[in-house]
Amino acid sequence: MSVLRVKSGPHSGKVYEIKAENLVLGRDVTEGVGNIQVLDQGVSRKHAEIFRIGEMFFIRDLESRNGTFVNDEAISEVVLRVGDQIRLGNTVLIFEDRNAKLYDSRQLVIDDSAAAAPTFSPSVTMNFRATKVLGDGPRPAAPTRESRSLETLVGISHIISEEKDLSRILARSAEQIGTTLDADNVFIFAVRPAPQTASGAAAEGTEDTLEVQARFDRSPEFQEAGVSRSIIRDCLEFSRSVLTSDAGMDSRFNAMASVVMKSIKSVICVPIASLGKNLGVLYLSNARRADAFTPEDLELASAVGVELGITMQLLRMVHNSDEFFRNSIQTLVAAIEMREPAKKGRAQRVATYCMAIARELGWNTVGIRNSWLAGMLHNIGAIPLSDQDRAAKFLVETKQISYARELLKGIAGLEDVLPAILNQKERWDGSGTPESLKGEAIPVLARILGLALDFDALLTQGGTDGKELSVKEALLRAKDWADRTFDRPTVSALLIAYRKGTLFNQQAGFFDA
Repeated sequence: MSVLRVKSGPHSGKVYEIKAENLVLGRDVTEGVGNIQVLDQGVSRKHAEIFRIGEMFFIRDLESRNGTFVNDEAISEVVLRVGDQIRLGNTVLIFEDRNAKLYDSRQLVIDDSAAAAPTFSPSVTMNFRATKVLGDGPRPAAPTRESRSLETLVGISHIISEEKDLSRILARSAEQIGTTLDADNVFIFAVRPAPQTASGAAAEGTEDTLEVQARFDRSPEFQEAGVSRSIIRDCLEFSRSVLTSDAGMDSRFNAMASVVMKSIKSVICVPIASLGKNLGVLYLSNARRADAFTPEDLELASAVGVELGITMQLLRMVHNSDEFFRNSIQTLVAAIEMREPAKKGRAQRVATYCMAIARELGWNTVGIRNSWLAGMLHNIGAIPLSDQDRAAKFLVETKQISYARELLKGIAGLEDVLPAILNQKERWDGSGTPESLKGEAIPVLARILGLALDFDALLTQGGTDGKELSVKEALLRAKDWADRTFDRPTVSALLIAYRKGTLFNQQAGFFDA
C-alpha cells in the first residue's frame, strides 16, 4: 500500500492512501479518491499530479507558481522512490510503502541530555522515546510459573530458527521475555568496542560504548524509560547478573544520580556473552512497584542472555565468513575485468540487480546468494579467451559459454548457478540464443540474470549513439519487456526493488531483509 504522509505543514501527521491511478494535489481541489487538498498559501490551485505506470509512481509539476520539489530539487517529472520527500509550498510529504516497511526496533530518539554524554559515565541515565512500540496488540495469556521458563526459552529458540535478521531476533526476544516477566521496559544493548591502536589496546581517551539493538514497552505510557548506566556498568565490569528489587534502596546504586533522579525501582540486568566476551546486556525494568522481579526471574533472564549471546556470536561469525567469501569472488572478478577495462564494475552492478530482484521474488538466503554469484560470474568464460578468440566476434559468445561450462562444472554449490550463466541470453519469447529456450523452460535464475544484464546495458549504452539512459527511461523500457522478452513477475520485481530503494544497494548482504 503506497501512501503519502504529511511530515510538516497544516495537515502534519495525516496519511493519504494512494488508491487512484492519478492523484492531483492542490489548494482548490475537492478532497477525495483522486485529489488531496493542501491548504497552504504557497500551493497552487492544482499544484502537482502523482500517477502510476505499472509498479512505478511518478510525480509531475502542473506548472505551479512556486514549483514542486523532490528531496529539495525542483522537478518537472520524476519517478518516486520510497522515502522521497515532496515539498509543495511549506508542506512536506513523504512517499512511503507501508507493505514494505518492516518495524525496526532501533528507531529510537535519544534524549538530548543522554546523547550529549560523550563517554560511558556511570552516573548518567539514558532516556529513550520510541517512535513505535512493540507489543501494542493483544497480549498472550501469561504462562503458569511452573512452565513459563521452559516456554520462554523454547519460544526464543523458535524465534532464532525462524528469523534470519539479528534485529528481528532481538526485537521479538525482547517482547517474549518482557511479556513473560511483566516488565514495563526491556532493552537489549550491544557493546561497541573502543577504537584500538596498532598494539591492540584501546585508543587513549576512548571507551566501549553501548548501542540499542531492540526494545519492548509494556504499553504507550511506559515509552519514556530511564536506564541506569551505573547498573549496566556493574553488570559488564564484573560479568555478573544484577537483580535489584528497588534501586533507590539498594546500597550498591542508591547514591548514583541516575537512580535517584529517575526513581528507578525493580531492575534485572544480565550480560549477553559468548566465548568469555561480553557482547551486550539484557536490561528489564518495572517502574510501577518494587520487588517486581524475583531470583527465579533473574535465572530466566540469565538463560535468555546466554541464548542470545550464542546467537549473536554465531551470526557475527557467519557475517565474517560471508564477507570473506564475497571479497574472494570480487578479487576474481577484478582479474577478469583487467582484460576488459570497458566492463569494469559491470559484474558488481549486475549482481546487485540480481539480488534485489531475487529478494522481491521472495527467495531465501541460498537463492539470494546464488543470484549474486550468477551476476558476478556471468562473464567468467572470458578468462581463457585468447586475442584471436576476441577478434572472431561471431564465435566469441559460443566459446565463452563453453569455457564457462568447463570452468564451473563439478564445483559443489554452483549446481543452480551454472545453468543461469549458460542460458543468460535466452528470452521469454524464444528469441534468445543459443538453445532458443522459451517461457518456463528457461531457468528462473537465468531470467533474472538476463534481465539484470539487459537493464544494465540500457543504463550504460541504451541511448542515442550508445549513450547512457536515465534511470527513469531505462525503467520505462524495462516495463515494456514484460510478457515478451522476460516474464512479468521478474520485471515487476525489478520495478518494485527500485521503488523500495534496494535496486542499487551494493552494500546489501545475503542475510539482509
